[in-house]
Amino acid sequence: MDKIKINKITKHLLNKRFNKYYIDNSDLELVPNSQEEAYLIQNKVHSLLNSDFDRPVGKKIGCTTNVMQSYLKIDHPCAGTIRKSNCYKSGCSLNTKKYIKVGVECEIAVKLAKNLPFSESYKKKDIYEYVESVFPAIEIVDDRYSNWEDFTANHLIADDFFSSGCILGSKVSKVDFNQLDSLKGNMYINNKKIGEGLASHILGHPLNALVWLSGRRDIIGSFIPKNSIILLGSLVETYWVSKGDLVTINIEGMESISVNFV
Repeated sequence: MDKIKINKITKHLLNKRFNKYYIDNSDLELVPNSQEEAYLIQNKVHSLLNSDFDRPVGKKIGCTTNVMQSYLKIDHPCAGTIRKSNCYKSGCSLNTKKYIKVGVECEIAVKLAKNLPFSESYKKKDIYEYVESVFPAIEIVDDRYSNWEDFTANHLIADDFFSSGCILGSKVSKVDFNQLDSLKGNMYINNKKIGEGLASHILGHPLNALVWLSGRRDIIGSFIPKNSIILLGSLVETYWVSKGDLVTINIEGMESISVNFV
């Protein structure tokens, strides 16, 4: 592992967050060599961003459905970090000027009831015992890249894989294990339905995304902390919003949540 290169990329991405958050891929010295390096860089960036007022509160898992793997042309899950400062309540308004090109995704999220230790041997039923609640979420993504189709997955992972926050539902529930994979999600833009999907589209079962994450020491270290929020993947293709758009999602049997872009 190239420690000098890792530190250089970490410094570069940190600088981008404090200045113009726009990234190109013209310098190969700023592209991680492997997934292991990419996640190390991502975690180093967040450790340097931590403060008493802001910290990571969970993870997003992207590319867990066929629709998203086909759209992004990446055939494996990719994780990013969610920070407290980028978690918003349903019904809020977000300024489009805060982003380069802002998009939304329809997600199923879970909150952990206790620390989830690293293990490569979990089954779905094992993981379910660690879930405190299930709720809808809108992931906020930002295309802050010169041309993301030309970026390697490792490059995108180092920069949180498009992640720019989330809208979280306030009403939570512990969905019965046998009903989890049949949950249906819908996304609406200005009250017009633009996509739908089933929870079973997430790696065959939504908890398989959490099984995957819990088996990746390079991402989570020795455990995922209690109360962490995990976005399991988008049920619909990313929608790139415009100023004035009202985004609403509904996960069957749960509250609808929304965000307005101004």
